[in-house]
Amino acid sequence: MANSDSNAGVPAQRLAFGRRLRALRTRAGLTQTAVAVAAGMDRSFYAEVEAAVHSVSVDRIPALAQALGVKPADLFQDPEPGDL
Repeated sequence: MANSDSNAGVPAQRLAFGRRLRALRTRAGLTQTAVAVAAGMDRSFYAEVEAAVHSVSVDRIPALAQALGVKPADLFQDPEPGDL
């Protein structure tokens, strides 16, 4: 897992996407396991996407959005105040 003290070298958009996933997941009251299973992903991979260790392919976006109960475009919106 990535060192949480340093995000050097991690693309800003990957960090933002991971933070947005985490915010949407916690707002929905879901665990990483629940989202991963609903999206057809391994929990550890999903956790690493949230942590900005990995990125997901565009093919996984609809499944992630459905698992989180949002539209795919919502995964790329700026977070609401208090989401982070």
